[in-house]
Amino acid sequence: MQELKVGAGRFVVGAKAIQNLKREMQYFGKKALIIGGPSSVDKVAECVDLNDLGIVHRHTGECSKRWAEDYSEIVKQEQCDLIIGIGGGKCIDLAKCAATYANCPIITVPTSVATCAASSAVCIMYTDEGRSDGSVGMNREVDVVLADSEIIKNSPKRLWGAGLVDSLAKLPEVIHNLTIKNHKDCDLNKYICYINGKVIWEFIMGEGYVLADDQKDLGLVENMIVTNLIHTSIVSGFSSGSGQLALAHGLYDFIRREFVKEAKDILHGEIVGVGLIMQMYYNGDDPQEIENLKSFMEHFGMPMNLRDIHYEDTDDNRRKLIEYLTKSTNVTDVERLEKALEKIK
Repeated sequence: MQELKVGAGRFVVGAKAIQNLKREMQYFGKKALIIGGPSSVDKVAECVDLNDLGIVHRHTGECSKRWAEDYSEIVKQEQCDLIIGIGGGKCIDLAKCAATYANCPIITVPTSVATCAASSAVCIMYTDEGRSDGSVGMNREVDVVLADSEIIKNSPKRLWGAGLVDSLAKLPEVIHNLTIKNHKDCDLNKYICYINGKVIWEFIMGEGYVLADDQKDLGLVENMIVTNLIHTSIVSGFSSGSGQLALAHGLYDFIRREFVKEAKDILHGEIVGVGLIMQMYYNGDDPQEIENLKSFMEHFGMPMNLRDIHYEDTDDNRRKLIEYLTKSTNVTDVERLEKALEKIK
C-alpha cells in the first residue's frame, strides 16, 4: 500500500500574496503560533500585522525535535488553532514538525527559494548542536503555502543560487544507480520523478542566469518560485519511501554530521551543489552537461569543491566519507565513487 503526500492543500503565489494570510488562516481558526527567523519575521511584519494573528516567536535556535516539542506544547497551552512558519528551510521545517507533534494545521510563508521545505511533507531535523538528526514525516500535507513574489524576489543572490541548484539535483539523483529511457525501466513513481526532474533541469538551466542578474521580471520570478517551492517538492513526494539518499544529498548529510562547526555557515543547497557535481560524474553524465552545471554554480558564486565547504580531505575523513556514502546511497561501484570524489576534492 502506498501513502503518498504530494504537494500542498493550497499554493498561493503572487505579488502581495502575504496580504491573504489572515483570510487563509481563518479556514483553520483565529489564533496562530507564528514561528520564524528574526529577519524573515520582520520582512513579513512590514506587510501584515502578525501580532493581530496570534503569538509571534522569533526563533534563533536550531531546527531540533526538542524545540518542536516545546512549540507544540505552546500550541496547547495558549490554545492556538494552527502554526504559521515563516522564513527559510530550517524555520519552516521546525514549524512543520511542531504542527505534526501538535496535530494542528500549518501555513508556511517562505521568504526565499533556498529549499523546497515550504511544501514538502517531511521535516529535516537537527540536534541542538546542529548535527543531522534524521527526519519527521508529517501526518498530512502542508495546508497552505503563501509565496509572496515581492518578498522572495529580493532575497540575496546566494539564496537564489542555493535553491536553484538544490532543485537541479533532482534529475541526476533520480537516475542514481539507474539507466532510465522509458517507463519500463523503473517503477512508475520513479519515472514520474525522472520526467519532472527533466522539466525542472531544463527550466532552471534555461532561465536561471537571467534571474541571477535581474529580478525585475515578476512573471519569471513567480515561475521560478513555483518550480523550486512546489514542483521540486512534488518530485520529493513521489520519491519518498525509498529509504536511500543519492550522492548529492548524501554528501550534505555527511557534512552536517561530521563537520557541524566547520560548515555551519554553508547553505544546504551549496553543499548539495558540490555533491551534485560528484553525482553527475558518478552517473557518467555528458561532460558538457557537467561543465554547464559548474558554470551555472560559478555564476552564483557557489562553492565548487570539498575545500570550499570546509571538508578537510585527510585519509581518515576520506575513509569515513566513502563508508557513509556507500552505505547511505547504496553505491554499487565504489571505484567509480572514488573517481567521482577526486573531481571535487
